[in-house]
Amino acid sequence: MTRTRETLRRIVRRELRPKAAAAADAKAVAAATMETYEQLARQLARLIGKAGVSAIHARSVHLTQKEFPWLAAAPPAESSQLPIQHLRTTLERQQPAVILVSAETLVVNFIDLLETLIGEHLTTRLLQEAWPGDFMAGTAREATE
Repeated sequence: MTRTRETLRRIVRRELRPKAAAAADAKAVAAATMETYEQLARQLARLIGKAGVSAIHARSVHLTQKEFPWLAAAPPAESSQLPIQHLRTTLERQQPAVILVSAETLVVNFIDLLETLIGEHLTTRLLQEAWPGDFMAGTAREATE
């Protein structure tokens, strides 16, 4: 069964929000959401390498910028930050609610691109490994709704 974008959004929301809910300020919310995103990136790097993850990340940021123009696709040339570190810094400048919604959109775009490249089955397996815990229960619950 193919996941809808809204089902994927609910799964991502369920992964991002509990960690961010405990955070007190924008910096902590950005750190919590980035932790979840980075778990996925590390898991994916095992399959497609850091360069592949960077390419999907860059494209995801580009797609997300359509809805959140303040996202910068890459750090300025004079910056020593890696793109994912730059994303964290950019997120920290936003309100916590905006961080959550934009990070959710970014991760959904990331997963959509990943599914296009490697298929839904392998993507689901990677998500299960990156986000163990209630991912399987949540996925099964989403499939029956």
